[in-house]
Amino acid sequence: MHKIIFKKDDYKSYKDFYLDLYKKLQGSTIPDFKDNNTLDYRADVLREFLWYCHNDNNKYIFEGFDYEKIKKQSNYNNYEWNLIFEIFNEFIKEFPNNSVSFK
Repeated sequence: MHKIIFKKDDYKSYKDFYLDLYKKLQGSTIPDFKDNNTLDYRADVLREFLWYCHNDNNKYIFEGFDYEKIKKQSNYNNYEWNLIFEIFNEFIKEFPNNSVSFK
């Protein structure tokens, strides 16, 4: 299983996460995404992007994120993060060879 770590301190906003995820999952090697390093900053595009990596057996680790606080969606940035986490949670249910954890 490949560990892919996302540290909250590395991101000013959810948009930085999309750029980092694209880089870490080598999005430029995926033909449908080779020219879309932002994933349009949209959760539905993120869902499709992750599908291309469903056989990779990745362990996605989110460090420093207060998941319970984010779920309350007290601001727009938290709203977007919550969408991202919902996509990841759905993804691992559909493809249990991958995992997500919060530290």
